[in-house]
This record gives sequence, structure tokens and C-alpha cells, in this order.
Amino acid sequence: MANKIIIFTLDNCIHCKSLKKRLKNDNVSFVDVDIDSNQELWDDVVNQTGHNVVPSVYIQKDEMDDGPIYIPGKDFEDEETIVNIIKTYI
Repeated sequence: MANKIIIFTLDNCIHCKSLKKRLKNDNVSFVDVDIDSNQELWDDVVNQTGHNVVPSVYIQKDEMDDGPIYIPGKDFEDEETIVNIIKTYI
């Protein structure tokens, strides 16, 4: 089974909107998780990473609950970098 790309976002986040638009234009499938609507899940991510910033990207490997989480400002500085990282998993 393929890896699943999960992006944690906020509705009013410009960087989130830009990343989602870019991925759609590049035909990259992803699941958009709004952190306001999924606070408990987001709290788990923040507890694991120590970071509370979006858009954060989780790569769920082969339907397991395991995989890397990429944090803006820590693991990537710009949209191009995270898009290239995501594409290595698809």
C-alpha cells in the first residue's frame, strides 16, 4: 500500500493554502486535517514534536501509525523544499 500524506492546517493560514494548492496542481494526493476541528489529534502531534506550527506534514507509511513529521521552520524553510520531500514518499 502507498504512503499517505497528511497535512495539518488552519483555515486562515496563507502558507497552508499555498501548499495545498501546489500539491493539487502537482497531482499529489493528501489528506487535509484542520487542527481546529481535530484538536485532540493535533495535541498528540504537538506533544510528539514539541512544535505547534502549521502546515506540518505527516507521512503515514504503508497504513501504519509510523512515519516522519515535517515541521516548518525546523525541517523545511520554504514550500519548494517540503513539496520535494513529499514527492520522495509518493
